[in-house]
Amino acid sequence: MASCPISNERVNERVARLVGALVFMVAGLYIAYPSILWLVLLLADFSARSFHRPLSLFANLAKPAAERLGEPVIVDAAPKIFAAKIGLAMTLAALAAHLAGMDGIARGIIGIMLFCAFMEAAFGYCVGCKFYTLWRKMF
Repeated sequence: MASCPISNERVNERVARLVGALVFMVAGLYIAYPSILWLVLLLADFSARSFHRPLSLFANLAKPAAERLGEPVIVDAAPKIFAAKIGLAMTLAALAAHLAGMDGIARGIIGIMLFCAFMEAAFGYCVGCKFYTLWRKMF
C-alpha cells in the first residue's frame, strides 16, 4: 500500500495532469534547446507550486482547460506538493550544472524530470508519491 503525506488540502487531478503536460513540454524544450530561460521558467513554477500555489503560472494556465474536461477529480494535495519540491530540487541541480557548463548533466537531470512529467500527464502516476513511500520505509 502506498503511503503519501496526507493533508486537508485538495487539488483537481485534471489540473495536476495538465501541469505535468506543461512541465513535459518545457523540459523537452530545454533538452532540445538548452537555455537558462527554460530552467528559470521551471524554477519559478516549481517554487510557486511548492510554497505559494496561487502564483503557479502552469496551474493557472491548466485550470480553464481542466474545467472543460468535466467535473473535477479531487485528490490529496500533499503528494503533489511533495513532487513539486522534488521538481524544484531537480531544477536547481540542473541550473547549477548548466551554469557550470555541464550541459550533459543538466540534460540528464531534466530528462528524468521529463519522464516523471510524462507519467503524471499521461497516466496520473505520481512518481514523487512513490519516492515519499520509499523514504518513509527507510526512516
